[in-house]
Amino acid sequence: MATRSTRMLAALATVFSLAAVLSGTAFTVLPTFGMSSSTLHSGLRSSEKQTQPTPLASEPTWTHSGGVGLVCGMMMVFGMAKALSGSVAGKKNTNKVVCNAFCAQKQGNARIVSVTTCRAEEGTSLLQRKRCDGHGFAKGDPDFDVTDGSSLGESVTVEFKKRPTGVMRYSHGANGKGAIILDMQEKSRYPGDPKGQCALGGVKPKMVIKSIAGQECIDWNFVDIMDLLDDYEFQPTDTKEAKDEWKARSRKYEATPLPCVVEFQECKVTEVDEDVVAPKLEGKWYPRGNPFTDADLAAELERVKKESPVPSDYSGVVYSGPSSVDDAWIQALMEQQRDGILLPKSMAYELVVDTIKVLSKEKTMSEFELKPGEKVTVCGDTHGQYWDVMNIFKINGLPSASNPYLFNGDFVDRGSWGMENILLLYALKVKDPSSMHFNRGNHELIEANMIYGFAGECMKKYDDTLFDLFSESFRKLSLCHLINKEVFVTHGGLPGPNPRIYMPGMSHDPSDAIPRNTNTLTLDEIAACDRETELQSGTYRNAVDIPEGDTIPEASKVSQERIVIDLIWGDPRLTNGYGPSYRKSRGIFMFGPDVTDKFCDDNGLKFCIRSHEVKEDGWKQDHPRLYTVFSAPNYMDVGGNKGAFLTVTNEGGSLEVTPTEFEKSEHPDVPPMIWQNFFAESHPHLTKKMKKATGPVYDSNGMLVQMSKQELE
Repeated sequence: MATRSTRMLAALATVFSLAAVLSGTAFTVLPTFGMSSSTLHSGLRSSEKQTQPTPLASEPTWTHSGGVGLVCGMMMVFGMAKALSGSVAGKKNTNKVVCNAFCAQKQGNARIVSVTTCRAEEGTSLLQRKRCDGHGFAKGDPDFDVTDGSSLGESVTVEFKKRPTGVMRYSHGANGKGAIILDMQEKSRYPGDPKGQCALGGVKPKMVIKSIAGQECIDWNFVDIMDLLDDYEFQPTDTKEAKDEWKARSRKYEATPLPCVVEFQECKVTEVDEDVVAPKLEGKWYPRGNPFTDADLAAELERVKKESPVPSDYSGVVYSGPSSVDDAWIQALMEQQRDGILLPKSMAYELVVDTIKVLSKEKTMSEFELKPGEKVTVCGDTHGQYWDVMNIFKINGLPSASNPYLFNGDFVDRGSWGMENILLLYALKVKDPSSMHFNRGNHELIEANMIYGFAGECMKKYDDTLFDLFSESFRKLSLCHLINKEVFVTHGGLPGPNPRIYMPGMSHDPSDAIPRNTNTLTLDEIAACDRETELQSGTYRNAVDIPEGDTIPEASKVSQERIVIDLIWGDPRLTNGYGPSYRKSRGIFMFGPDVTDKFCDDNGLKFCIRSHEVKEDGWKQDHPRLYTVFSAPNYMDVGGNKGAFLTVTNEGGSLEVTPTEFEKSEHPDVPPMIWQNFFAESHPHLTKKMKKATGPVYDSNGMLVQMSKQELE
């Protein structure tokens, strides 16, 4: 029975749920084969108490700690509630077991990998222009120089009567001088809106502060300007500790009283082009930029069998093609991987190559039929939580002709056993393709794999060429499935708005919405999309239609990149219409229940199933005709959520959904995200733009990505 404290914490989770996703999801990777990095606005904001403008004796010391994250994430709060419940009951709250075999991974019977815990960089102070995104990676701001008079332009003077004034993020030059607007509310939401003061006064992004209450301060230290202005808004990604340190630091200037006249001036900036393709370095590995032909696949198999023969002491299962796999083989594979013994490299290669051949025969929108009395089990994100996947099969049985499965994307990344997870799923696929179905998720992208760990895991446990083969297999995955022509299953969301209006001042206010489309994207149009599209950071920014003045763009033919983005990235929202997503700065949209209804009505669907989001009970009916399923319980060991799978059954000609919830499984004492750090260290030429911040790091769902050094010790 839940205690009163537990219930209170669970209630708080609902209050904090919006804050848990405000930072979005941003990928930060150097260009590879035309790939590039993208950034999401994240960083410090503030609006603190007003005090009299009196100079202080001491110089300011800015020691804002670097590990910024979402400590108020919904799943974190539920995790706290469960932990509290366990402690109140006097029971030890544990979700792991020590397993010496997993202090190392093995190929054959030889131990080859030493697992080391990621530690945060020590002794770093997070400067404003080194703001952190949702993954804890710092990103650089544009460069500008307020001491260069030729870079300054027209000025605007505004009298502020209230705080905050509408600027959501300031930054400073590389020398720490000046304060420039990088993000602001560009419209007034209602008469008298204090956050509309800047917009109504003619202030625009890329303007610098010239003077405050007659005091020239254009070339002051950034912190001094912020103290004098006292209009510095914190971001949802800032930790309580970071806020407390900012408030407690010594100040040189107290806040200027209101009303206050502030002069802004245009300033030229030098943008950091994150999408410029860097020249490739001699002898360094880069993701493969062209597909594998049949001859390429055969050549790779021949090479690896010659260079990496099966170890003489290997006594595990032998993979020699799809015909070698049966239920006993699957059980033996699960057991040996549980004991830390991987397939030998040549067998892993052969299994992935055979999976590529099977997946190549499938379609962007795969279809299958359930006859009366038949069922299919739909699983959501599993994210390398291998022990939980084995538990699903223990609860629900292995895939078979009478017990088919549809795994709805995100098989790898984050969890520390993505390799074991994907090899098991692929073995089941080649064993009986008709009983094991897959959809592609946003973590079946090269960009994501190099950030969230699977690239590092693959290279640590095997090698880089096998990662290229996995990437090839991911591009062959279906983007969606259609069951009995009336149930649509995809990883992320439904088709986005058309036109895809991007309004810089658009907020997440439910009333600030893009209406649903007049014309719905048809299933045939989705089926015609090229599923082998590899999304890159620039793709998201180009996936919007920016109005010119007051002219709204016309609806147009939807590109395949935009379809892919919607299907693997979109999320539902509670209110009607479309709204901007929290996951990236632009290009991704959330969709309301009216969008779901129209998509179903126009395409003859009964309901839709998707994944992509943590849910407290492992599943949720987000809209009357939309279900979400998430199958990674206690996500990243801190979520506190249950896992679930959905059973879709044909009951007398009607497809019905039955959810099954399950608890987390015990697993070896290895933390999540251990492979992320390995990749950053082993491939600095691909990750040199990442500057790891100190302290705990949380992702856009409020999940712990990395503990602080103090916590680890």
